[in-house]
Amino acid sequence: MDISQISYNTENAEKIVNEFYTTSQVTNEFKPQLDQWLKSAQNSSEAWSFGWDLIDMKKSANCQFYGASCIYNKVSKHFSDVPTDQYDTLKNKLLEKLLLYATSLLDNKNQQIRFIQRKLNSTLAKLALYLIQDQWQNCIQDIIATIPNCINEPDKHEDQRNQLILIVIDLLTLLPEEYSSLSNLNKLKRTQINSQLKKNFHTIKEYLLNLFNSFNTLPTNILLSTSSLYFNMIENSIKCLTSWIEFGIQMDQIQQFIDYMFVYIYNDSLFDQSAECLTSLFSSEDNLKYTNSIFKYMPKILELQNLLTKYIEEKDNDGCVVLTKLVLAFGENQLSVIFDGFLSGNDQVKQILLQFMNLIMNLTSMPGNFPVDEESSDLTFVFWYSLQDTLLGIDQVSNDLQTIFRPFFMNLLEIFIIKLQLANNYDDWTDEEKERLRCYRIDIGDTMVYMISLIGEIMLEFLMKRLVSCIENDSDNWRIQEALIYMLQSVVSELNESCSPDFSYSNDVYLVNFVDLLPKIKYTNKHILSTTLLAVGSLGSWLERNPSVLPNAISLCLLGLKTEAVTQSASFALKDIINDCDLSSFADQIISTCQEALKAGFVAQNYENRLMSIIGMCLSDLLIVEYQKSINWLQNLVEPYIIKLSELAQLKQTDKNTQSLTCHILNLLSQLMSSLIQRQQNHNSTDIMTANDSTASSANTSFQLGIGHGAMVNSSNDERAIVNSLLIKLIPIYKQIITRNLSTDLIIIDKLFESISVTLSSNIASNNPQPENEITEAILNELIQMFYILNENSWRKYAYEVCRQILIIWWKNDKYKNNLESLFLFSYQNAMKLMTRDMNWFHDHTDVVEQYCTCLAKLLKSKYYDLFEKLNEESLVYLLKFAQLGLQLPEQYTLRAVATFIEEFVKFTKIKNNLMEFLEQNSQSLMHIIMIGISGALPRHLVDILSGILYIFVKEYPQLTNSILNQILIKNDFQPYGITQQSVVTGESQTTSLHLSKEQKQGFVKSILSESNNKRKFKEIISEFSLTCRGLINTQYAKETSHKY
Repeated sequence: MDISQISYNTENAEKIVNEFYTTSQVTNEFKPQLDQWLKSAQNSSEAWSFGWDLIDMKKSANCQFYGASCIYNKVSKHFSDVPTDQYDTLKNKLLEKLLLYATSLLDNKNQQIRFIQRKLNSTLAKLALYLIQDQWQNCIQDIIATIPNCINEPDKHEDQRNQLILIVIDLLTLLPEEYSSLSNLNKLKRTQINSQLKKNFHTIKEYLLNLFNSFNTLPTNILLSTSSLYFNMIENSIKCLTSWIEFGIQMDQIQQFIDYMFVYIYNDSLFDQSAECLTSLFSSEDNLKYTNSIFKYMPKILELQNLLTKYIEEKDNDGCVVLTKLVLAFGENQLSVIFDGFLSGNDQVKQILLQFMNLIMNLTSMPGNFPVDEESSDLTFVFWYSLQDTLLGIDQVSNDLQTIFRPFFMNLLEIFIIKLQLANNYDDWTDEEKERLRCYRIDIGDTMVYMISLIGEIMLEFLMKRLVSCIENDSDNWRIQEALIYMLQSVVSELNESCSPDFSYSNDVYLVNFVDLLPKIKYTNKHILSTTLLAVGSLGSWLERNPSVLPNAISLCLLGLKTEAVTQSASFALKDIINDCDLSSFADQIISTCQEALKAGFVAQNYENRLMSIIGMCLSDLLIVEYQKSINWLQNLVEPYIIKLSELAQLKQTDKNTQSLTCHILNLLSQLMSSLIQRQQNHNSTDIMTANDSTASSANTSFQLGIGHGAMVNSSNDERAIVNSLLIKLIPIYKQIITRNLSTDLIIIDKLFESISVTLSSNIASNNPQPENEITEAILNELIQMFYILNENSWRKYAYEVCRQILIIWWKNDKYKNNLESLFLFSYQNAMKLMTRDMNWFHDHTDVVEQYCTCLAKLLKSKYYDLFEKLNEESLVYLLKFAQLGLQLPEQYTLRAVATFIEEFVKFTKIKNNLMEFLEQNSQSLMHIIMIGISGALPRHLVDILSGILYIFVKEYPQLTNSILNQILIKNDFQPYGITQQSVVTGESQTTSLHLSKEQKQGFVKSILSESNNKRKFKEIISEFSLTCRGLINTQYAKETSHKY
């Protein structure tokens, strides 16, 4: 059943709408096609006809709504279809339908009828916007005057009139709302409509004001009964006013309404609407022009304290949130008014402002625990940010203002101590509640960071005194201590010399006192231990400058490692400290404790990796001062893992647990080896050499991990030599793992090569050549042999990366070049075998294509040209064909890798003169694929990548590029890649091609050849040509989406 072939008419639309809404996707397999048909029909020219036919009360409500949606869509997006002489007909037809539904609402309370009427209202509002500039300038006056007088039944006069007034109010509300969706109009037209709407607001203002005044004459029981039309009129009038305020109507035009809002806000049923209206009003930055009016409403804002108290007592969180937003909107945008008032010298004004600041304090100190008991206190943090920023931004009299506001910030600290305390039942909270509290505490910490510039040192002194007092006098109250430590951590982690003119790390007595306090704290609860570890970890760089207090910090971290519940925090803290400090004097304790934690089995796998990294760095520090002890530790630590890995490698059958454990051990060992080498880079090379000489003369030791190959490493303190000894022990096991999993478990093979890659990348980063010894040569030979075990399926992402690393590390040593040449050619042969696969395989294995091209590009970029000179001409042809296949893949990172390789290859051919002729003979098909991609075969966001290749060709081979492009574009009459589009008439997918003229193509070639020295301009030309090929040049869509590309 091909639903897309069904014609667009009233009968079919009605049938498909009813079928779509009365069946589920489970029972109707064609529902997605029905949905697509309805969307296509809505955009068809026939929708102007069947849309009206479906707006018939005899039809189902779903059909009526779909019909109304069709007309709305046509007016919104296809208004240009309507001839000018049909505007009045369209307007009158809309009014007729709209009034019909409005009056029917009196007898029919079906909510769906109301939805249909609202959609018709939106359509008329959109039509009014299109015509307000010329053809219907008095649309607002006409709506207000005409609609309420269309009454047919005298006995229903009042109810009908009120129902029609509701339509008027809704239409007036929709005008500014529909304006925001006029994206299909240009900026000038939108500006003209905006101006016309604001020009006519006085008419709306008078109409709404008359309504509000008339409401006062009605009995309260009628007016505020939520079932009455009068109540609906008040509610909708407030919404209308809010809509126009958000549109940009300023305070001086609506002051008459503000008192009404402050009255209605005390009515439970109108509270939300009134508060939203006032919030929108006070949020406008334009209100700074009306400071006198703003200050006049300060007492009314203060009176809301009574309403806030009521909502707190009733535990109405929603009400508290709404009130908080209102008060903050008033305060955040009137800071200059508040500052002027405090400096005015008027005691009465100061008293009012003090009350307002206390109201903000009350909102911040909302009773209960966030977010379980209250959900509004976090909203106030932005006010404190803004207050601090504005204070510091005032040049004159800022000291006076800071003196005035400093007590408020000190009071805020007291509030934070309370709000940060964990609830008694915190452990019973849901994960979502805990996550929200975590974010809340971070926000408080950020607020405190903002306060550093105002009360930095005073804040630290205050927190330290409170913490000392709490530990000495209330040592069992861990919640307060945890809150204070969290506050200290928030401040300390951000402190630096530029934060405050009167505070720096040189004045660090408070930090010393804090670290000295660590042994005195009772860590009876996991939360206080975890928070204290977080604080200690943030002191890393400071501890480096104050090593005398390191023992306390390290002792706390070790305590954390022994406590299952806080191992994560402890590992984070210790890693932060060891990154900045030399911990060789604590190495024994740290390694021992980390090893115990690893053996205990309660540490999550990702944290085990961190612990192993910590161990590696400690061993590296220890190597400098106690070489043999470091070697003993390393042997003791590594042997169990090597034994276990060997056992796993010999298993005949594997399962997911075996796979997971194997990958985990590989991860641990690679973390250990890479951290050993990376740590070496942080050591001063002169100090290391000195330490090497002294330890080598005092200790005649050997590291025996390489014993399997009869090789030994003397005590040279060379971390890389130690890592190499580990590798030579591990590689035979790696080979066993590869052999066993070659056809069954490529995941393990990937992880194995990833592990090797991590280790080798550290060798490359060290920038020192590999030592020439038996171990080094054995490692290279063993690694190369590993590759020969692989089949074409197991040459995956990290295998190519390891191959590249091996070439970079050892190529410069002539002794190994023959073996390395063989490895390079072997990797090439395996990659070329991939070309026997179809494009589906390439699409499914983009990571392999990406990594191989990355490998080639990096080798070329590093000028390993002699490797590529080993490839004969036929091999180079295949290499380019491989790249051409890669250029047809739509994945961004893969395409970038392929493009980078081609760019480097083109540069390589220019350097090697003997290859220039080769490139001339083999570039046309490559260039053709690039042009196909630019013209539409690849998504727009990838065109920039392709333009990079073209730019290199133009820069290096301008004549060749000119010749090839003329051949492809002009002689071969190149036309854009077919563009698949959906017909708005038939709904079918059609492939279309735009015809490019000879002049367009010649102009393109000439333009890019002239911009070989301006890459930005070059890419702009390519982008414009791509848009032309895609039929998007100069379209609104292209302009709106250009930032994405």
